[in-house]
Amino acid sequence: GKLNDEITFLDVREPAEYEFGHIPGAVSVPLGEIDEKADEIDKNKDVYVICRTGSRSDMAAQKLAEKGYNVFNVTPGMKDWKGDVEK
Repeated sequence: GKLNDEITFLDVREPAEYEFGHIPGAVSVPLGEIDEKADEIDKNKDVYVICRTGSRSDMAAQKLAEKGYNVFNVTPGMKDWKGDVEK
């Protein structure tokens, strides 16, 4: 929907964690692959980075901010996410 046209949810957890349950439409890019995969992320959208607790997403958000992305760290993360989840 409109939400995903304007923002990107970036899930930086490991693939197994992502498979176990993630925000619908979230893009999976594990923290260790941020540097090589950053080019695939649309710079025109706001990027909301999420992990399990907020610590990995904080590191990923800093990396992306340095590359010129408009980034928001989603806290407290999937551990306390109350919205929709898909597997």
